[in-house]
Amino acid sequence: MRVLPSHRSVVFLFALCVASCSRAQPNVRAGQYSGAPVILISIDTLRADRLPLYGYAAGSTPVLDRLGREGIVFDDVYSHCPLTLPSHASLFTGLLPFHHGLRDNIGYSLKNDQQTLASRFKAAGYATGGAVSAYVLRHQTGINRGFDFFDDGIEVAGTGESLSDSQRDGRITVDALAGWIDSRETAATGRVFAFLHLYEPHTPYAPPPSHRMADPYDGEIAYADELVGRFLDRVNARGLLARAIVAVVSDHGEGLNDHGEAEHGIFLYREALRVPWILRLPGGTLGGTRVAGTIREVDVTATLLDLAGLSSAGIDGQAVTAALAAGRVEDRTVYSETLYPRLHFGWSDLASATDGRYRFIRAPRAELFDLTADPHERTNIADARRSTASALSAWLERTTAGSPITEPANVADDVRERLKALGYIGSSSAPATAPPGGLPDPKDTIASYEALKRAQAAAAAGQHEEAIVQLRQIVANNARMLDAWESLAKSLVRIGRTQEAVDAFGKVLALDPLKPETHLALARMFALERQPARARQHAELAVTRDPAAAYEVLAELAMDAGRPGDAAALARRSVDADPSRYMSHFVLGVVAAQQGRCGEAIGDFQRAIEAKRVEPNTVVRNLHAGLADCLARTDRQAEAEKEFQAEIAVIPWSPEGRVGLATLYRSEGRDAEARTALEGLIASTPQPTADTYFTVVRAFSKLGDAAAARAWSEKAREKFPRDPRFR
Repeated sequence: MRVLPSHRSVVFLFALCVASCSRAQPNVRAGQYSGAPVILISIDTLRADRLPLYGYAAGSTPVLDRLGREGIVFDDVYSHCPLTLPSHASLFTGLLPFHHGLRDNIGYSLKNDQQTLASRFKAAGYATGGAVSAYVLRHQTGINRGFDFFDDGIEVAGTGESLSDSQRDGRITVDALAGWIDSRETAATGRVFAFLHLYEPHTPYAPPPSHRMADPYDGEIAYADELVGRFLDRVNARGLLARAIVAVVSDHGEGLNDHGEAEHGIFLYREALRVPWILRLPGGTLGGTRVAGTIREVDVTATLLDLAGLSSAGIDGQAVTAALAAGRVEDRTVYSETLYPRLHFGWSDLASATDGRYRFIRAPRAELFDLTADPHERTNIADARRSTASALSAWLERTTAGSPITEPANVADDVRERLKALGYIGSSSAPATAPPGGLPDPKDTIASYEALKRAQAAAAAGQHEEAIVQLRQIVANNARMLDAWESLAKSLVRIGRTQEAVDAFGKVLALDPLKPETHLALARMFALERQPARARQHAELAVTRDPAAAYEVLAELAMDAGRPGDAAALARRSVDADPSRYMSHFVLGVVAAQQGRCGEAIGDFQRAIEAKRVEPNTVVRNLHAGLADCLARTDRQAEAEKEFQAEIAVIPWSPEGRVGLATLYRSEGRDAEARTALEGLIASTPQPTADTYFTVVRAFSKLGDAAAARAWSEKAREKFPRDPRFR
């Protein structure tokens, strides 16, 4: 028996169209809602056919159901890519993937001259705000272009190795965006464009207890439904909802093992591409309308611009405004692609054409499906309907002509020589323009992908020996499976098999010689192995494709080498490329403090603390204590005390925190508290050494507390009788 969600957020005003439902539906014209608030909500990984609005009996989505009854529901909308970042790039720019250039969740960003929905609305005088729930939509990708406010503070769990899966509870995202709306004086003009991204129901499917259902995917959808209601309640409270254009869409669907893929990214079957689109117009105009016909996701972009009276020049999408009242749109052929199999595993990329009744998938073994007779795409009729398959294949060729897949950055001769000097031989990967027929068909290799996910899950659970066995079996059969080699290398590092890890990382670099994540992982590994020269070489090789992270690692290496001036210069280059690099801000703070520029250092430390909030599980020693020391030196003792305490809360055995706090207390005549703080260093250190005791003794001596210094020296002498420092 499934448990239905107990909370239902349905107070927002949807009933405005009830009267209109009983009379002839009015036409809607371009620009009719100029100046109206525009609310765009993306529910990630939501299959259309798992909503009651699309005929699913087991779901529970009262908010979306009501929104559909009071709005317009489009029957057949298709995404252009089953990956979050490329799909949202199409939604924001109105461009197909080969035009906006974002072909994967990592390693790509929008070009500086590309306009987004936010930038178009901003140019029209709208206030623009967005909040996202997944790391892959972080501002560094350029997806934030045009937003006055963009909240992407996704906490990175654990070690942060699975950044593409990092997400946050949609409740936090709702509060962030609703807070921005609440903070603005928008009720009068209503010229607001707001974008809300929810990562439910993306894996892992873990709905809160109130939304648990027989299928956890359905539970996550039910939770997302409640979150949509919460957000629209907040919009309504500001007096904006009744006159707003509200659009709810998804970026792509989910495999759910319909064709052997549990999640998404590999295949282009209907379950991965068909998405919902619900459109509610101001006043509930055309409420209860269903619109038939195949529609592209870029058409959503064009339609929102058209309704608001803004130009959609230069985009691939076409508005469907004129056809809304008729309830039927002429079928539009939809282009979709996935390069994920090629870029990550060395398998063939796929492309598809959806043309009303038929869907064609270009692959080493092409597929054609008749959706009228076979909506679940079980029977390939490419041979039986060769003329149809040939026509759609030719359409794909024409559509992508002149738009080749972007190849990995060319490796310059000097860089190639440096790689060879480090023991890595050039690239052996298939070029991005290799014909699909020359690479494995993902249909034949999907089992390896699912095996990889099981191995990665084992590694995430700390079962590295088991993961290594599984990963070695996978790469034995998939020599170009980049992600498997990288996962293998990371597990080998975790159990101290360094040379084997280097060899595995080398396989990654043979596939992608300039992959920045690999070079940075090697840089950190060699730094820990006390090979700074080699660490520096790898970090320098990462500069081309990830300058912010690479310069940060180089700055840390310069600090370790005792070159603070070089460290500061490198850290500055890092934050110039990405202001959210907290370790770079920390390095700048440390250098400024060392050079006596505490006023400047305070700002650097504060920026580091603020930026580090997205990685709460990462500990940076002396971060709060460094700030506290500078605050104390500038006569801000109360603030300094709080920061010293913050350091101790994170690292109870921090000598910087405890000695600094004791010094502060002693300067204020709080001698008993000073002793407690300093003595706590011994009590909090798991296995205190002679050096730990000496730190306490020396600190008491410097503070002028001779009695405490003698007492702790005697205790140390009893534990370490041969140490001359305590004689």
